[in-house]
Amino acid sequence: MVSVIIATRNRLALLPRALQSVYAQDYPNLEILVLDDASDDGSSDYIRSCHPRVRSFRFERNRGPAAARNLLMREARGEYIVGIDDDACFLNTDAISKVIARVEREPQLAVAQFRVIQLGQEMTSRPDGECYLNTFSTCGHCLRKAVLRETGDYPSYVLRQGEEPDLAIRLLDHGYYIMYFPGAVVSHDISEQGRDFKLWHTLGPRNLLLRSWVNEPFPWYMLSTANSVFKCLIKGTRGGTLPYVLRGFGAAVKELPHVRSMRRPVSSKAMRVHFALRQKTVTEVTEIQKLYESPPTFLSILLSRGS
Repeated sequence: MVSVIIATRNRLALLPRALQSVYAQDYPNLEILVLDDASDDGSSDYIRSCHPRVRSFRFERNRGPAAARNLLMREARGEYIVGIDDDACFLNTDAISKVIARVEREPQLAVAQFRVIQLGQEMTSRPDGECYLNTFSTCGHCLRKAVLRETGDYPSYVLRQGEEPDLAIRLLDHGYYIMYFPGAVVSHDISEQGRDFKLWHTLGPRNLLLRSWVNEPFPWYMLSTANSVFKCLIKGTRGGTLPYVLRGFGAAVKELPHVRSMRRPVSSKAMRVHFALRQKTVTEVTEIQKLYESPPTFLSILLSRGS
């Protein structure tokens, strides 16, 4: 069984398209789970009345997509979890069949990131074929559920925006692979419904810092902090969002008393694998195996980033 999960909030106009694209999939054994994160547009009533085959859940208080996905993943009965956003839809009817066939061939493959097209353009620059990644996006992905017993689920400190890299670094730490898989394609319209862009520009810097402080060992978190602060300040200055960036930094600092209890640093080896995958494109399984066995040294990564 494959469990398809969708977290939604106040996007009743778009949710039917996402669901119909799931119904159109040719994979024979699917369950569909949808969580309504405190919508006030009638989403829950619509799901219950129009989609009886969907297992529906609801938060009475807005708790954010990370909490929603955590609940859905815990409730999922499938061996694999396929997630798409409520403002996204599958573009090929064999997407799930293809991705399941692919992950079944490679036991260490924990996540397959789908090809995502936004407003007619690629979300990110990727090669034409498969390649291994250091993180993924929940907009369109397939996750092997069993790995969560080792890594845990999405972090509680992330209210929204950027929970994937936290789980991704823990996957790398446990020796699992993350792959870009262009055989499954989703369209993502990035709806403005339910998006608070002021909050988006605040939580981004906050979550970047907290992710480093919670997950990274010394001295990695020091370098990541300096890098994140520098890049966020530059981006905020150029984009006119500097007040929100500074507010995000302040929000992260306020969490410092709790960081020690939340800390679960990964190994230095995982960090080296993470940065190596940022710096080079790895397409062959023998190459990724070699990288995990002997990642570049801290000094070589530092020098290459400096250059």
